[in-house]
Amino acid sequence: MRLGPALALALVMPQVPVPSPPILEPDGRRQPPVTIEEAYGPLQVVDLEELGYSGRGYHRRLVQTRGVVSDLEPGRYLRLDQGSARVMLIPLEDGTYDDYARMRGMDVDVTGVVRVLPARQESIPCRGTRVLESKCEDWDLPVLPDAQYKWPPLSLTVVKMMDRGAGRDRRAAGGSRSAGEETLTGQFRGANLCRDLPMESRRDPADWVLLPPEGPMWVTGRRPAGRGFALDPAYRGDTSRWLEVGGKVEVVGGVRYLKAGKVALVARPKEAEPAPCPR
Repeated sequence: MRLGPALALALVMPQVPVPSPPILEPDGRRQPPVTIEEAYGPLQVVDLEELGYSGRGYHRRLVQTRGVVSDLEPGRYLRLDQGSARVMLIPLEDGTYDDYARMRGMDVDVTGVVRVLPARQESIPCRGTRVLESKCEDWDLPVLPDAQYKWPPLSLTVVKMMDRGAGRDRRAAGGSRSAGEETLTGQFRGANLCRDLPMESRRDPADWVLLPPEGPMWVTGRRPAGRGFALDPAYRGDTSRWLEVGGKVEVVGGVRYLKAGKVALVARPKEAEPAPCPR
């Protein structure tokens, strides 16, 4: 599984120093992208209260948590609340604040990168220029603001935000959903590596298999990749991953096909058990 450019950074356990990722090898060749595990470790599902009170232990980790969206700095930053716990929400990309702001007051699941707000940053030499320290440490993430006493000490750079009530990604869907579309969560099964479906039912060499609770189906029209991740349909190790796929389902000859409109990496649902993948 390969990272997209927005997330090609390094994350390890907090006690291990993390160097700034180099741009080029000494001979001028660009280094290959790191995997998402090398960058942030596997996605962890964490209660917001745990993040709020012991979140420094999750610094530069990829997590999924739950809470209610509210304003922190209108037009710039939002906040995620659960009980007395709260964290700052920082949009990953410029221009996406308004998409997330439409979810104020909603109970949501948020996936993102945890970072502690710095007390006071300095401009330092980095990659041939001068940037703030948080930019040098996490080149492909937004610059962190300095901490303020009215703000939570912890931030979450938002990769994905899901409305739990509507069951859809407001950022990806723009607040709307086409008639006849479904959003399904299931285990990635690669290019039918686990023999869930007859191979002769495959329509295109790029099709791959998703195994939701409803049963296996071919996914067409989209690669198993999205913001910050890319699964390999030929690699059995990626069948331990779970994806959320939105699109239209059709049944032909007893086989289901999902024409995908969006694909997102998610944590394994607590109630779900991984299915074995026989060789």
